[in-house]
Amino acid sequence: MKKLFTILLAVAMLASMSVTAFAADNDTVTTDSGSKEISVNAKYVDGVSTPEVISADIEWGAMEFTYSVGGVKVWDAQNHQYTVTDATGGWSENGNTVKVTNHSNVDVKATFTYAPESGNTLTGAFTYDNSKTADSTGAVSLAKGVEGQVNAADYVTATLKLSGTPSDTMTDFTKVGTITVKITK
Repeated sequence: MKKLFTILLAVAMLASMSVTAFAADNDTVTTDSGSKEISVNAKYVDGVSTPEVISADIEWGAMEFTYSVGGVKVWDAQNHQYTVTDATGGWSENGNTVKVTNHSNVDVKATFTYAPESGNTLTGAFTYDNSKTADSTGAVSLAKGVEGQVNAADYVTATLKLSGTPSDTMTDFTKVGTITVKITK
């Protein structure tokens, strides 16, 4: 009886063992020199990470502004001073542009701000070329660079215009303000 029980137990154990098979399909070859073609499949998985790179070139001109006044200076003999009549004034610029070129692998925004020096009342405003406009926050969008096309990089040129009248004692170029260019995603 022990032998019979041992044999039955061995058969039950063999029946419960599983065999792992990795077959997507199967076939039987039934002839001498028979064969079966089996397709071999492969795929490419890009596991290379691509970190974001922010790179923007910023170029600017001389940023020299001259305010010229026209009119007639009339000498006041009683007070020994000049009085300007029919005064007209206006700004001329030398190199008043800032160009930002996006060489990043992500889209970026460029924001241009002008801040006058303390005690200076001149204000500045920007206009943009290259069919660009600023959004409600003052940022101009620039598209990411295209691989292999350096010369096609998106850019914007901002032109600064000053407003106001400087002090008539400012006869040499004097720092009147600062432009800040901020690059964000």
